[in-house]
Amino acid sequence: MAKVLMNTKTETSDLKWTTHSRSRPEWEEVSGLDEENNSVRTYQICQAEGSSSHWLRSKMIDRRGASQVYVELLFTMVECSSRNTHHRSCKETFNLYYYQSDVDDATPTYPAWMENPYTKVDTVAADFLLRKGGEKKVNVKTLRLGPLSKRGFYLAFQAQGACMALLSVRVFFKKCPALTRSLSVFPETVPRSLVQEAVGQCVTHAAQPATNARPPKMFCGEDGQWVDQPTTSCTCLPGFEASHGELECKGNRRFLLLRRRYPRFC
Repeated sequence: MAKVLMNTKTETSDLKWTTHSRSRPEWEEVSGLDEENNSVRTYQICQAEGSSSHWLRSKMIDRRGASQVYVELLFTMVECSSRNTHHRSCKETFNLYYYQSDVDDATPTYPAWMENPYTKVDTVAADFLLRKGGEKKVNVKTLRLGPLSKRGFYLAFQAQGACMALLSVRVFFKKCPALTRSLSVFPETVPRSLVQEAVGQCVTHAAQPATNARPPKMFCGEDGQWVDQPTTSCTCLPGFEASHGELECKGNRRFLLLRRRYPRFC
């Protein structure tokens, strides 16, 4: 189960992200069309010569309790041999970074545009390149960021000799949805490590036989999927029986009728 923190495809106005470059050109925000011909905001850059750094930084993204997030990138990249540029300075890759902060304090000059203070995620290479007269194929890459500990973070993209278009950026984290299993209810859980322990409780009309029994437990994996079966001793109360695959305890009609007729004996 994915919880989206940011999706440029759903933005209805200009993104107005921050750019930084010591030379022209800079990242340029333009309107484009996605694969379904919907209008979207995109960024593009095409460096003719040189390998100077051209930066693009998003606005602050609140992590909402997630310790790691995923970034899905859709982009196109022009093949170097199809460009009229010096081959050595031409690149078919770009770099992805992030910067954490507890306050929205980034400015055009802060933090410094360099690795450390920014944390590098990866150098992103294109699987499909645009060629003259060739088919236009969109690259899709998903990268993981973390561990995250501060209130939010910024994404930063660094181009050094690339001719590319950043078509969309989607940031999300994964969580395990609320679950009922083995007469136990577990809450929606955000994994903060490889596996996250979730503490549950018995369903209505169910209880654990021992008063000092530990509450039901289950593990949520980092992929947002519940792992294995729960550890629980929840059983239905007298007069109730497990129903719908141990999702609930349903009243036994015969027992309830007897209890209503002879309350002193039931």
